[in-house]
Amino acid sequence: MRAALLLALVALAALPAGAQRIAPPLPDTTAALYGTSVALVLSLSEYGLGAGGALRARLADDWSATAELSIGAGRDEREQSISGGLFGEREARLKRNNVLLAPLQIGIERRLFRTRVEDNFRPFVALAVGPTLAYQWPYFDDLDGDGRRDDGEELTPGLSGLGKGQARVGIGGTAALGAAFGRSARTSPSIRFGLQGTYFPVAVDLLEITPLVDDPSRKTFVTPVVSFHVARRL
Repeated sequence: MRAALLLALVALAALPAGAQRIAPPLPDTTAALYGTSVALVLSLSEYGLGAGGALRARLADDWSATAELSIGAGRDEREQSISGGLFGEREARLKRNNVLLAPLQIGIERRLFRTRVEDNFRPFVALAVGPTLAYQWPYFDDLDGDGRRDDGEELTPGLSGLGKGQARVGIGGTAALGAAFGRSARTSPSIRFGLQGTYFPVAVDLLEITPLVDDPSRKTFVTPVVSFHVARRL
């Protein structure tokens, strides 16, 4: 009996490798699954926090078209923030205008290593360009219009000076590297690290006109950006 069993094992081992059945690889379903979505976007740059929304539309297995609209503050690093008053109110010395930046950017996103990494970690690169609207309004009540805060000129409270503002239109772009996470059938969080630049043909007036400041107006804004996307798949 043992001899017969040994002969059977030897015969099986001698079968050609082609006769052994190998399970085919599982089909890749993640390309279409993660291609199209809408997202809430929160961002952090040198200028502060921003928020917006994004749309991604699948073009091919690893390619998507993107559109993103966001809004955030614009500022100059030479502004000097100080605290004062009875309740520690904060104000920014040398600041002339409040500025909001609202870029609308259209671009492409390329998923990386789709066939070589787990689908719960999806790295990608992204490039986008588009127009940026800058809106500036007075930080203080400039009574004599000299672009400098003098004695007796009070700060403009909150958003009350919006009606006295001016708009600027420029062009900008973003290059980013990021990754999306998870296997949820509905939502997908992601994080991206990028560099964003914007150019305005007409300068944005940020700082007071004073001998203490060189170039109080700026045409170019460049900042690193970290953004968090919470996407809902379509």
